[in-house]
Amino acid sequence: MKQRLILVFVLFVYCLILVKVMVFKDVPPIRIGSLILNFGGSQEGWANFLPFKTIFSYLTSDKGIIIAGINLFGNVILLVPIGFLVSLINRNLTWKNSLVLAIASGLVIEGTQVLLRLGIFDIDDVILNGLGVMGGYWVYKFFQK
Repeated sequence: MKQRLILVFVLFVYCLILVKVMVFKDVPPIRIGSLILNFGGSQEGWANFLPFKTIFSYLTSDKGIIIAGINLFGNVILLVPIGFLVSLINRNLTWKNSLVLAIASGLVIEGTQVLLRLGIFDIDDVILNGLGVMGGYWVYKFFQK
């Protein structure tokens, strides 16, 4: 019981960090040589409801592989701990329930950005965030065996 409470606390703190980073985009710019990586994101423009549109544009744009990698893999990797921690807390979590959690996580992040006018809704971010949660679930399942 004590271990479970600790895991719930860790999950709660991690979720707070995610809100700070993914919703409020409170991450200082990172400088790599002459390249400056700003995680503030765009707050103007149209919502994207077309799956893979943004992903495809990152992969084919002239912004470079570093920008594409940070945006694509960052949206996945940041959510892996959610899937892993929830699986540790609820050891009977099925892949279907994990999928619901994955979709809900992405929708909550994107919806909160829109409601607070801190970003633009992008279905590709929901997909990538969901892949992260599912990845955490599958990592847990791998180590469970």
